[in-house]
Amino acid sequence: MVHALHEIWRVLVGNGFLVDLRPLSCQCPIELVTPSGVVHVGEADAIGMAADDDASDRAIRGIVEQGRFVPREDMQFDFDFYWDSVQELTSFIEASTRMKHVRPSYADLEKVYREVSAGGREGARVRCRRRTMLKAYQKAMVWTH
Repeated sequence: MVHALHEIWRVLVGNGFLVDLRPLSCQCPIELVTPSGVVHVGEADAIGMAADDDASDRAIRGIVEQGRFVPREDMQFDFDFYWDSVQELTSFIEASTRMKHVRPSYADLEKVYREVSAGGREGARVRCRRRTMLKAYQKAMVWTH
């Protein structure tokens, strides 16, 4: 990672920007969204890449401390994923490298989904709200002799 950041700095145009955009390692709420409201039904475990995130943070902090990049923006926001069924959510999470487990089980989520849908709340969709970070760093001009 450190070598890649040095290479990015080397080829980046003067005053160019490096953007670090990635989901945060956290528990992500799973909700059922209907025209009449939102029902919290569980959580997805998205902390499996925390060690990689820590390594990325250390590498970026190091290159900033070297004076090669200047922090310009630091923000977090929610990125919402929507599915029309629990099965679609299941397929997404099983293929994911960052999200791995849900609580309660998929079977329990499906049961709640059917109860909500049967309760006259047509159009129920499954939503997983994922906290995401965006940091921007501007290339600093470093003079070497």
